[in-house]
Amino acid sequence: REVANLIFLPGFSTAAAVTNISGRGVGMDVVKTSVEKIGGTVDLQPRLGQGTTLRIRIPLTLAIIPALIVVTDGDRYAIPQVNLLELVRLEGEQARTAVEQIHDTKVYRLRGNLLPLVDLRHELGLGTRPEGEDEVMNIVVLQAEDRQFGLVVEGVTDTEEIVVKPLGRQLKGIPTFAGATIMGDGRLALILDVLGLAQRA
Repeated sequence: REVANLIFLPGFSTAAAVTNISGRGVGMDVVKTSVEKIGGTVDLQPRLGQGTTLRIRIPLTLAIIPALIVVTDGDRYAIPQVNLLELVRLEGEQARTAVEQIHDTKVYRLRGNLLPLVDLRHELGLGTRPEGEDEVMNIVVLQAEDRQFGLVVEGVTDTEEIVVKPLGRQLKGIPTFAGATIMGDGRLALILDVLGLAQRA
């Protein structure tokens, strides 16, 4: 699969002989860059003797999607349910001892598999968790393409149907957010881009 993904590299050519002009056309790297610029993903899955599956996922703007609402540092964030696998809550002694450290990466052993943990507070640059919050840990298990990771948040409120609104031109380049929505009380909630968050972490 990684070998097949080489076609997304700039300058890649299938020409029999490399010349000054081979690999200088509009290649698959332009396709990948353009799709990722609008928050989508391109995935190539070849199978020997069966063919190749090319998946392009493009986000819908101004669409209504089910989302999980989480809270960190008093602000609400929406996570599209299409990326959500499960929720894990650790309390008391388990919250303090269940997280292990491997090469500077925090991991949680979920049913025998090591799940890398990403702290939303840390990724958003909000500093460390306040004193006394070590007693409870909420882990949102997410799927980013073919990888799984756990997003540590301070609280989980509810699932809601939200209207996705695109971010303004100045904020479009931030990979952490896929859009925004206006909640029932009139306050704004940012929609997390799960793939962008995983790549950033």
